Amino acid sequence: MTLCHYIKTIVLFACLGSVTLLHAEVKTHPFAVESGMIIYQISGGGALTPETNLTIEGYAKLHFKEWGEVKIEEEEGHLLTTGAIAHKQYVKRLEKHTKDTVITADYTNEQLLERKKSSHDINVHDETASLAKTGEETVAGVVCEVWEGAGIKKCIYKNIVLKLESRIFDVLYVKEATKAIFDSNTSSETYAVPDFPVHEFALFKDKIKTKNARKAENFYKILKEAALGVCDMNTSCSSGDISNEERTKFMNHIAKDMYKRQKKLLPKLLKSMKKTRECLQTVENSFSANQCMEPLSQMKIQMGREKDDEIQLWDEKQKDILLDNIEDELIDLQSRIPCVNRAKNITDLSSCMK
Repeated sequence: MTLCHYIKTIVLFACLGSVTLLHAEVKTHPFAVESGMIIYQISGGGALTPETNLTIEGYAKLHFKEWGEVKIEEEEGHLLTTGAIAHKQYVKRLEKHTKDTVITADYTNEQLLERKKSSHDINVHDETASLAKTGEETVAGVVCEVWEGAGIKKCIYKNIVLKLESRIFDVLYVKEATKAIFDSNTSSETYAVPDFPVHEFALFKDKIKTKNARKAENFYKILKEAALGVCDMNTSCSSGDISNEERTKFMNHIAKDMYKRQKKLLPKLLKSMKKTRECLQTVENSFSANQCMEPLSQMKIQMGREKDDEIQLWDEKQKDILLDNIEDELIDLQSRIPCVNRAKNITDLSSCMK
């Protein structure tokens, strides 16, 4: 081999090595579109217990730039139960991703929880993992690819989920875009977070604090996390794959906060009824009667029930009718309180109140 040929060979391998190195350093972005804004409608629900139904309703917003490296997700709405148990749980979430950090707004404690991105945050962008493409659909005027798997269906445009349908233990969750604008310019204010103090925390070192601070902050996460340990990765969690015992365990888990709140409020509701009854017995006009009713009405609203109508006419007949109605409600609730005190979960409590 001549010296010239030897040098050419060295240069060739050097160039190939450079190309390989450059290829290895190519970084994929979360999204295949540079910027955008999407508004979603959230809906869903199912039978929480034989006596109580669950409804999910709300909306979400996604703003992103730099191909999704910087994004802010907001979600707001309610979990409602009707039937034996009337309950309304407010859900609000804000999460901001930068290239290096994830910031979550804890509205309950008015603080920001900040952590460094893990390898999972940085490397996992594939929304189609474990799913099979089944067709196309138009969502918010955008044609997206439909991908389906066990208990889940997504419509994806450039790795952005425009529609998500999931059924977990008979509870349906739907998050569907109603408006999508891409390659749009947004101000820096769009990516601002609430003016709360910032607390750094380690995702893996402080698991208890992390879970408590972020629980019930995202509709879909509530359902997915409740399913962990009840069905495995190979089970779709649909009605045909689970036993009644597994389903009950799941429902009790997602309604854990609801159960604790109702168990505290029901005895308070009974006391409020007694005070209202006593107050109404002495008043002589509609204004005073409404003042007597206000604490009870607010208690009912707090529990997710309908507020009592304002009293317009107050005479002996109307007074007797109202007092009789309150007395009936009071006696009924008082008879259920021993059962409420014994209840261990939402299934027990729902049975008490049917």
